[in-house]
Amino acid sequence: MENILNIKNYLLPLLMLFGLSSFAQNQLSKAEAVKILLEKNYGIKVAKNNRLIAENNTSREANGYLPTVDANAGANANLGGSSQKFNSGMEASVSNALTWGANASVGANYTLYNKQRDERVAQLKELVKLSDFEIRQAIELNMLQLFNGYYEVARLTQNLGVLKETIELGRQRLKRAEYRYEYGQGLRLDILNAQVDIQRDSINYLLAQQQLDNSKRNLNFIIGQEVDIDFEVDTLVNYSQNLRLEKLLSDAETKNINVSLADKNMQITNQDLKIIEAGKKPIIGSTASYAYSYSDNAPESFITSSNSRGLALGVNLSWNIFDGGAREVQKQNTQIAIQSQQILREQTIEELRRDVINAWNSYQNSLFILEAEKTSLEINQLNFQRTEDLFKSAQASSIEFRQAQLNLLNAATSYNTAKFDAKVIEIQLLQLSGGILEVEF
Repeated sequence: MENILNIKNYLLPLLMLFGLSSFAQNQLSKAEAVKILLEKNYGIKVAKNNRLIAENNTSREANGYLPTVDANAGANANLGGSSQKFNSGMEASVSNALTWGANASVGANYTLYNKQRDERVAQLKELVKLSDFEIRQAIELNMLQLFNGYYEVARLTQNLGVLKETIELGRQRLKRAEYRYEYGQGLRLDILNAQVDIQRDSINYLLAQQQLDNSKRNLNFIIGQEVDIDFEVDTLVNYSQNLRLEKLLSDAETKNINVSLADKNMQITNQDLKIIEAGKKPIIGSTASYAYSYSDNAPESFITSSNSRGLALGVNLSWNIFDGGAREVQKQNTQIAIQSQQILREQTIEELRRDVINAWNSYQNSLFILEAEKTSLEINQLNFQRTEDLFKSAQASSIEFRQAQLNLLNAATSYNTAKFDAKVIEIQLLQLSGGILEVEF
């Protein structure tokens, strides 16, 4: 009992902590958060690097459009002997003779015509465009996470404010109970109840503060900045007034990133058909080389020294006239793959329609719930004000005051949840319809 009576001794530092936590931090707007995300998000950085690799793969250097030049050089020495017998009966012999030689050459090769190479480069350029879509996909998914995290921080921030007001009201209730007790108009039980309720509200505040801090670190991680940076967010929410289901469905079929990726992959696979057809064409190349060689033999040798040098030019043609039917099989398999991609695209469209309709219904329900929670909050505010007036005039008990206080707290937190849930679903609708990058802040 003594511990409960002395509860104010350790609640005071706690309340001081609440006051310190309310000091304004750096304001992080939604626009600023998106800017940081585009610059620092890890997934977006990786997607951009993949795009650079895809672009490098289309270069002339990587696809054999420039000549290749090779140089070779060598030297050799031989210590030995030899003997020769001629028809005339003469003999020649050499022993312990040193023979050495050297050679060097430079050669160049250049492909003049290769239709298959041209078609492969065209496909690689389409892969660059695919990388652009993948960057957009990374941006959209991370922006969706950003808004989810941002509005979660906003919700917890407002809930924290509600809890802080609840604690302040509890302190006023405690003072009034103490005054009444001092003047013989109240009970010590009212003081104890008020102290216990303040303790419970303070613990709830600390738990909410911890949730808020965790959510801020999560948002920092999403946008790519240091996780321990503190900030405040904009809790104002505006809802779009021009969303229409028919327009969302139409945009989803043409602007959704998954549809764009499916179309681009189908275009890349179609390019495989052109590559296969290009394999029927000849490959024409050219060569050029310059060579030099020298040898020095023993003085007794038939030829004491020799050297040669010269420039050689050439044109070559390679033509795979018949490959045993392998190309035809590749063509058939590619056509089947294209049909499968078309089927998967149709599936993607149907999934999108389902998701858009489900999200739309959830959005309409969330807006209805928002209005209902707003009305409930207004009613509970009026009820609390009336109960507070009655409590001040000793016409309502401490328990009735507390119940009205809890009802107001629950109504406020439910309204905050409904307010931000509706906005999050709206963002999801925009992402499904391909319009999340056009969100106005």
